[in-house]
Amino acid sequence: LMRMSRERIFHLTDLIVKELGGVPGVHVKAPDELRTEVMRALSEEAKLADSIDGEVRKILASYSRPVPEGSREWEILYQKTREEVFRKRFRL
Repeated sequence: LMRMSRERIFHLTDLIVKELGGVPGVHVKAPDELRTEVMRALSEEAKLADSIDGEVRKILASYSRPVPEGSREWEILYQKTREEVFRKRFRL
């Protein structure tokens, strides 16, 4: 999992706004407002991802038999647990 730094969020925001501005038939009337909204959405997603990651790590750390982080087994357990946490949070 890659955490998104503020610099990464700024960079992605610039890419998204630029890409939207280049779509035929799309006219961005208020680029600063669009930039602010895209940045807000990316920041919220980053917070959600960090929160889910923290919950998954807490669950994995609670196992009676610790699994070494970075091992293939840990990666599989992390992914499965992450999917479960995501489904539980969003009732999917």
